[in-house]
Amino acid sequence: MSSHPTIEVLIPGLPAKSDHFLFGICSLLLIRSGGRTILFDTGPFRIRPVLLKALARSGLTAVDIDAVFLTHLHWDHVENLDLFPQAEVFTPKSEFDYAAAPRATDWGTPPYVRTMLDGMHVTLLPEREQEIFPGVSTLLLPGHSVGLQGLLIDTGTERAVLASDALWSARDATRAVPDVAFFDPAKAQASLDRALAAGDVFYPGHDRPFRLEAGRVRYLEQYNYQLDFAFQPLGQSFGVGISTERTAAEGLR
Repeated sequence: MSSHPTIEVLIPGLPAKSDHFLFGICSLLLIRSGGRTILFDTGPFRIRPVLLKALARSGLTAVDIDAVFLTHLHWDHVENLDLFPQAEVFTPKSEFDYAAAPRATDWGTPPYVRTMLDGMHVTLLPEREQEIFPGVSTLLLPGHSVGLQGLLIDTGTERAVLASDALWSARDATRAVPDVAFFDPAKAQASLDRALAAGDVFYPGHDRPFRLEAGRVRYLEQYNYQLDFAFQPLGQSFGVGISTERTAAEGLR
């Protein structure tokens, strides 16, 4: 059995926006390290059935998750936390403190997130980098939120950067500019630069994992999504399929 941590994609992130709001899904990852089974972020409530099915495909139920790492406390990363009442929850202290009174223009940090954490076994992470599991260290990446922390994981063959929304999608890497610099643009830019310099393989907050090869993105996962739109008053349904498998087969990136 390998002594190095492993990373599994439970749900690949989807980098989707509308002209009024974001509706993409954040990446949900499973980490195994030192006998611990760790969920990296929990996703929004609307994907709860998908998350449970993804765990089942890995031979797990919610009670098998003994640690949850919350990169930051935005609604789309925390809303399934109640599925794991037995887990130790790791989250940045600066995020926890700020969530007690988010600024009025902050639509990302929900007013109920501190209530969700009440009564749970919460370990607050200081603003310094440290190893929290064997081969798994925190990475300070503020800017998208007040105190976002990602993870740097030594898999034995490469360094994996789990950047969450500090690296929103692979487009951030190709343009070298953060796409969703929500809280502090200057810090978000510095954190994107830091994340891209830290490792060999990258797990964005809302996209599939990838490597950079000669400045080009090479994705490591594929996905298929079906979007359905219902129109009234006659109730017509219009479906749009999003698949990356065709482009991968053709060698496009």
